[in-house]
Amino acid sequence: MNAVATPLINKFYQQHRGRGRATKQDQNWVAKDLYIIAACRVQNKEGLLLLSSVLVAPEFRNKGVARALLTQALCHQTGDVYTFAYRHLYSFYQRLNFVECLLPPALQPYFNSYIAQKRDIVAMCLSK
Repeated sequence: MNAVATPLINKFYQQHRGRGRATKQDQNWVAKDLYIIAACRVQNKEGLLLLSSVLVAPEFRNKGVARALLTQALCHQTGDVYTFAYRHLYSFYQRLNFVECLLPPALQPYFNSYIAQKRDIVAMCLSK
């Protein structure tokens, strides 16, 4: 990911009221039409991979964009990938081969922080 793309991804997140923030340290993945229509991040948290900040522009939702983006991002990962999936998206992540799991201790504080923010999430990991 080049330095120019990071601000563009953050503009996309801000424009669509996403909670994510792209950083140069993360793997930042996007889907584009004429412009960015979807984005996600794969963060390295103490040697563990955390998929986060998955966002698709409203006009492109339910059209397979998220599935295509995540399939591409996930096939490039060499380690275990974890995510904190919103419960209403549980079956979506299951179709991408994620399963509910216990988190490694290094990821637990991040999960607990989201729970404290009253996010209805479940810990999942990619089943290979």
